[in-house]
Amino acid sequence: MKVLLSRAGIEWPADLGAAMVLGEYLSYRVGAYLLLNVVEDPAWLAWAFC
Repeated sequence: MKVLLSRAGIEWPADLGAAMVLGEYLSYRVGAYLLLNVVEDPAWLAWAFC
């Protein structure tokens, strides 16, 4: 996980509070990616519901 974060230019969190903020930020980024790229694509929607 440290390698992925360092490649993205994000430092490893120093304490639990920073880890919670980082986790929330990353979850919003993943959610936004899924919303924009998966839900909006008709092929993915057809695959998911058929």
